[in-house]
Amino acid sequence: MKRIILQVEYDGTDYAGYQLQPDRPSIQGCLEEAIAKLYKIPVRIHGSGRTDAGVHARYQIIHFNPPKELKNLKLKAALNSLLPKDIRIINYAYTNENFHARFDAKKRKYEYSILQGNTALDRNRVWQIYQELNVQEMKRSAEIFLGEHDFTAFCSAQAEVEHKRCIIYRSEWLEQGNRLVYHIHGNRFLHSMVRSLVGTMLEVGKGKISVKDLKNILENRLRNGDAITAPPQGLVLAEVVYDQNINWEKE
Repeated sequence: MKRIILQVEYDGTDYAGYQLQPDRPSIQGCLEEAIAKLYKIPVRIHGSGRTDAGVHARYQIIHFNPPKELKNLKLKAALNSLLPKDIRIINYAYTNENFHARFDAKKRKYEYSILQGNTALDRNRVWQIYQELNVQEMKRSAEIFLGEHDFTAFCSAQAEVEHKRCIIYRSEWLEQGNRLVYHIHGNRFLHSMVRSLVGTMLEVGKGKISVKDLKNILENRLRNGDAITAPPQGLVLAEVVYDQNINWEKE
């Protein structure tokens, strides 16, 4: 049987993050529970990456090995009927056993949204800011992160990885009316990294630190409290890019 790939969209508001938690709801836990109900056996899934508590995804990719073949299965409809309404399967595909959702990913794209004002409907999708920001300085700040850097100063102490170097292909603030949307594309990201970049660039926008100060934080590579972490609700995993084309099934 072929390996199955799922494109998953979720609202992370009520979850402790993507990764499985022993005593708190997680995206991985809900997905594995639904898949286990479908196949009548526990199944371990593998995601393209972990999102923090409260962070959303438009394009999370997971894969799993089906334990058996189910005849006349409409996989997307079947899983969505077993999942909570804030987690949806958008697409699915079949692939060979060599595909890995995490290790084969070449680029990950995130977006972070800031609203200068009030909102009720989008309160779980944006960071609401109630003061004027120097957007031009924030745009200058974003350019600092382009290329390959050590992002030790902008990751959580929980980021236990072999190294903390990432390649950033895009780092840009775009203005959309009273919204600011930060677009960042990279080969990999560390725990809380995007939120730390956003929070610290906002300090530049508020005039509390300069673009030069931000560059020094990056170059000093010390997680000493100079980097500020933005709240999770404005962050969305927007896309995961692979070398191979994923041929989504039509259901």
